[in-house]
Amino acid sequence: MLLVLVSVVVGARLFASADSTRQWVVARGDLPAGHVIVDGDLSTVLARLDAGTADRYYPGARLRDLTGATLARPVNAGELVSGADFAGRNTQATRLVPVIVKAGRLPELEPGDHVDVYVFQPGGAAQDSGGTTGATQGGGQNQPAPAAGAGGESLVLHDVEFVSLEKLASGDRSLTLRVPVDSAIQAVAASQSERVDVVKLERDSRGGVGATGPTAVAGYGR
Repeated sequence: MLLVLVSVVVGARLFASADSTRQWVVARGDLPAGHVIVDGDLSTVLARLDAGTADRYYPGARLRDLTGATLARPVNAGELVSGADFAGRNTQATRLVPVIVKAGRLPELEPGDHVDVYVFQPGGAAQDSGGTTGATQGGGQNQPAPAAGAGGESLVLHDVEFVSLEKLASGDRSLTLRVPVDSAIQAVAASQSERVDVVKLERDSRGGVGATGPTAVAGYGR
């Protein structure tokens, strides 16, 4: 019996033997985050997974159960479908918002990474939530003094999910971010400013990203 070759996420191994195989659910084509599954989006293939990973994926018998479910992340054509790919029943509503970022002003990102988004304000030094500029936080006496009229950088989105990236003809990048409903307008405003900086969040041993730190800092010129 010939096995159909499918692409799988890291850690899921396929065995090229026909015994003890079963049907598994895979995506027929590339499906974006936020997509609601309809008939024809998914299919099944014969494959044999090792015991350590089989529990993560949907067997073919569950194919019809997935109609109407909402994807929480992009799924590529031929990729095995897992429970982690879908938004849970108690998941809060979110919005997918494109944010334009100038070339060279964002780190390398993979779908599912979380980021903070900052916006430069040229009008004057922004104030953080404590009423002081970020330059005075955490031993700020050793930092160079901000230039007069140099503007300020402000945190506008914290710990939001990066979904996808599009390279524009201008050389800029369009990032699609998943944000809470109440933060969608901030994401739109940030994109319109054309002064966006993106910081990738690295998680600690407990899975947290730590405190935000200062939410604003005086600028040092352009």
